[in-house]
Amino acid sequence: MSVSARDLAVVARFGGRLYWRDKVALSTSVTLSLGLGIGMPLLTDRLRGGAEAVLDAHLGVLAMIVVIATFNQIAVTLTARRDQLLLKRMRSTGLSDRDVLGGEIGNLVVQTTLLTAVVSVALYATTGLPVPRDPLLYLVAVVAGATVLCLLGTAFTAAVPRTEVAGVMTLPFFFLAGAASGGFGPLLEMLPGWVGTVLGFLPTGAVVDLARTAYAADGTLAGDLQAAAAPLLVLAGWALLGVFAIGRWFRWEPRRS
Repeated sequence: MSVSARDLAVVARFGGRLYWRDKVALSTSVTLSLGLGIGMPLLTDRLRGGAEAVLDAHLGVLAMIVVIATFNQIAVTLTARRDQLLLKRMRSTGLSDRDVLGGEIGNLVVQTTLLTAVVSVALYATTGLPVPRDPLLYLVAVVAGATVLCLLGTAFTAAVPRTEVAGVMTLPFFFLAGAASGGFGPLLEMLPGWVGTVLGFLPTGAVVDLARTAYAADGTLAGDLQAAAAPLLVLAGWALLGVFAIGRWFRWEPRRS
């Protein structure tokens, strides 16, 4: 099944228009992401100070806002469109399955990248957070992480019975991502070591590792490539799992009772 760049763009633009008209998306994906992403590091800067403390807070909430804006949002969005039979109608227009899902994923990857850009620039201007030494690697971390989490969120809709519970059902992954990335503070230090090791294999752990490498002041190109290899492999593994799960279990219309 081929993918049309034109059809992908059409679906992505359609999704973008609906996204910015959706009050729920604006109050959760946008407002909550900006509030957490800017507020927590800013509070850390005022209370503790120091670039290292602000960076830790920034990376912790970065993982959380990426989850909110991608995994949580696409699970809610696609479940709603499935239950409203909108996905089924889109397929009947001649769009391929890959165009429909790829356009939705592409839209949220763009929105998430814009959100993280706003958060990052605001923190550079108001706190002691330094600008990434390797901004390209930082961008790769955000875009790759957002893409993988969108794939996983799309696959997760197969387990969601109806729209009303979609948001609630995504919360456990949000809390796991926050705990693993340090978004809830030094929570992992109070847990057994193996818990941190397991949580480190979550896609958000790979995003944080890539972003931390991008911020490292003493890095080199060769060192960055070496440090990025393992996180990128983790993301690739999750991406393959997401693609497989979508092909195997994704539902285009609600279950018949």
